Amino acid sequence: MSGEVLGSIFNQNGYSTARMRAVWTDENRLKVVCQVETALAYAMAKAGNIPESAYQQIQARLVPENFDLTQLRLAAARSGHFLAGFVSYAQQLFDGDSGQYVHYGATSEDIEDTCYVMQLKQADEIILDYLEKFGSVLYQLTDKYKKTLTVAMAHRTYAAPTTLGFKLGIHLNELDYLMRRLKAVGKFTFAGSLAGVEGLSTMLGDHYEQVEADFCNHLNLAVPEMYWHTQRERFTEYCNVLTMTAQLLGKLGRNLLVMNQTQVGEFHETYAKGRQGSTVIPTVEEPYMCEAIVNLATVIRNEMPLMYDTMQVTGEKDTTVWRDIYVVLPEITMYLSGHLNYAVTVLSKGYFDTQRMAKNFDLDDGTMYSGAIMMALGKYIGRQNAHELLVRLRVEADDQDVLLWDLYYSDKEIAKYLSRDDLNRIMSPENVLPHAVEKTEKILRLYRQRNGSDMVSSH
Repeated sequence: MSGEVLGSIFNQNGYSTARMRAVWTDENRLKVVCQVETALAYAMAKAGNIPESAYQQIQARLVPENFDLTQLRLAAARSGHFLAGFVSYAQQLFDGDSGQYVHYGATSEDIEDTCYVMQLKQADEIILDYLEKFGSVLYQLTDKYKKTLTVAMAHRTYAAPTTLGFKLGIHLNELDYLMRRLKAVGKFTFAGSLAGVEGLSTMLGDHYEQVEADFCNHLNLAVPEMYWHTQRERFTEYCNVLTMTAQLLGKLGRNLLVMNQTQVGEFHETYAKGRQGSTVIPTVEEPYMCEAIVNLATVIRNEMPLMYDTMQVTGEKDTTVWRDIYVVLPEITMYLSGHLNYAVTVLSKGYFDTQRMAKNFDLDDGTMYSGAIMMALGKYIGRQNAHELLVRLRVEADDQDVLLWDLYYSDKEIAKYLSRDDLNRIMSPENVLPHAVEKTEKILRLYRQRNGSDMVSSH
């Protein structure tokens, strides 16, 4: 039983995925600790710092199957230190003195940090997989709707014509950047650590650099250029990219929520058989998944203050910052897994109502074209004068309760420079299509080039 959402069997799937939760289980943690301690023994034996026979026994016997989790928990509780309890418990697994070489040459933070890097790397593989799935769905929708006219909104009001594909493409382009950023920062983040208490690796012997390199290579981790117990920016930067990704999803969710409003009706979550939107309004289909996408963006963003705190390390060892990482790394990756799962589901199962979109488009009274008319008039009377003229017409339309369209055609000042045909041409929504399609296809092309040639546009 658990009082928080990630541990509650009733709530956890609403905030995370089982696949990501498996990375942060006690069972997987134990498996990773065994792998890291074995890698340490391998590197130390290779350097001649411990007997080869000790490494062979550690490799064979320091495996999760030989541990009783309840007894290990009690050993850790008695010592007040998980790794101290782990090393103490492990002694019973060995013959002779081989157990004395478990944890030989390392400080606890070397093991703890490297284990968290290992688990974060596992989480990263899952996140990238989810991002690729999300990108694939978003790519297809961007391509599908690249010529579908809709309204660009400024301050939640009609601003100018655009296309749905271009609006979605902006999200795709931002996702493209964040995926590349995550891969780049991962190369820095996923490094092992074998530096000792003070960072000088004195316990590793004269060939300490080779020992650390062998240790990292054995775990398929990068070799750090410098001791990083006191340099926590690798985790902070990585989590910052995750948080920016969550804000992209949150932005998408907010826009879908607006489109889902009854008054707008341009997007709908699909309700499968058996799904209910309300216990009191039987016929309503609430956009709960869109709301969850918005909510999780906030939840994830609120993890970041702890990550910035981790960079304020006192001295060479400081558990006040370790404890923050133990909270944030599991939580932020689990929350983002649920976040991406919602986003993929909403876009792949929901649908855009293009007929309603066209009806909403036609609600405009001419406001969407005032900028284009201003630019056309500006060639003759100057931009500012044209701006003031159109502001006057806006006021007149409101005062007289008439459509702005009608005043464009009837205004004598406009008629001096722009004919009815000119106005019709300027106010044709198809004028935006060439630019919108061209820019959208550029976004699609760049995404294909960077993320795989198997994506095929319909054009």
